[in-house]
Amino acid sequence: MKPGSSIEWSIWSRTVRTRVACIQRTESIRLSARFEFIFSPGQLTGMPAIYYGSARVRPANVANLQRVMYQRFPTVTVINVADVMQIVEEVVGRIAMVIRFISGFTILAGVVMVASSIAGTRFRRMREVVILKTIGATRRRIAWIFSVEFLALGTVAGVMGSLLASGFAALVLKRLLDIEYHPRLAVHAISILLAALLSAGAGWGASFRVLGRKPLEILREE
Repeated sequence: MKPGSSIEWSIWSRTVRTRVACIQRTESIRLSARFEFIFSPGQLTGMPAIYYGSARVRPANVANLQRVMYQRFPTVTVINVADVMQIVEEVVGRIAMVIRFISGFTILAGVVMVASSIAGTRFRRMREVVILKTIGATRRRIAWIFSVEFLALGTVAGVMGSLLASGFAALVLKRLLDIEYHPRLAVHAISILLAALLSAGAGWGASFRVLGRKPLEILREE
């Protein structure tokens, strides 16, 4: 449908032919009364009509207003938009929970992958410690090298988790709710920092004993 298109409406056994003059784009995030279709004056004369109106009322007076409206105007239907918004908020909250779960699961998977990769390369790290200590590296220097490696791996896992969560959130909001997605950089930065710290902790938990062993002991085992 575009400007200039012809549309036939079947309304109460009557056919009304119209031509599209323009198309207006609205913001779906704003819950307010708006016309879906605007007809020329006189085209709907004599047909049944339903009128809509809105009023802003204090939450404490909503029940009294509904009771008075029902007593004075029994045919008028009163809808509390706050109840509708609460339902929408619950749905959005569940979607946000799913997004947080996916992000947390991705970060946790990254931490597990870091720990498993470190545990799988335990003997290689033992050789690295022997070589570094042989050429004069101190335990503090070796700890710094390992820490940088663990933090780098954790940062990569956090970035991947944040990107996946942002992509999924943007897809859900844009495709399902027609809402523009605006990423919160502070939240992503905190998530990446936590992922780096968790990965560093998991890495040190798997390789702390390697750092404390003496080179002679490792050489004898080989």
